[in-house]
Amino acid sequence: MRDTLINVALYQTGWFAMVLGASRGWPWAGAGAGLLLVSVHLVLTRDRGPEIFTVIVIGVIGTVVDSVQAFAGVFVFESGYWSYWIVPLWLTIMWLQFATLFHFALRWLSRRYLVSSALGALGGPAAFLTGERLGGVIFPVGTRYSLLILAAVWAVVMPVCVLVADYFSPPGGRGSYRL
Repeated sequence: MRDTLINVALYQTGWFAMVLGASRGWPWAGAGAGLLLVSVHLVLTRDRGPEIFTVIVIGVIGTVVDSVQAFAGVFVFESGYWSYWIVPLWLTIMWLQFATLFHFALRWLSRRYLVSSALGALGGPAAFLTGERLGGVIFPVGTRYSLLILAAVWAVVMPVCVLVADYFSPPGGRGSYRL
């Protein structure tokens, strides 16, 4: 339970730092905070190998998926772009941070692909809507349309993330911290 609480606290702190940093015109500060928290997670993790692979693979998947959606105009970010064809660095780091949840707080989703699909269809759009309300993202085609697309995408992406985490599962199946 302690490891789960630490994991969620690291993730949520980074999520807010990155979204608020982007919305206030400080995307690099938010990205730095997020990267620091991913590093803290990896330093504290007992089985670093599986965790590093999970973080990298999910980070790449998420960056590609969100870059395609951003390029298609589903959403736009105010700041932090370092290339016109890829999402801002802070969003890539957010995906790295999101990946840290799968062997800890989201471990209960292991091999539950339909449940993870439903959770993704609800949770992904909810996170983006919260980010929009905080000023970190804009829905140029309209909120409703963007959220419907996000729900469909997240219904596929979330079980893929669970599959990746299952593939790179640490010994015993659950991540733990060295505390």
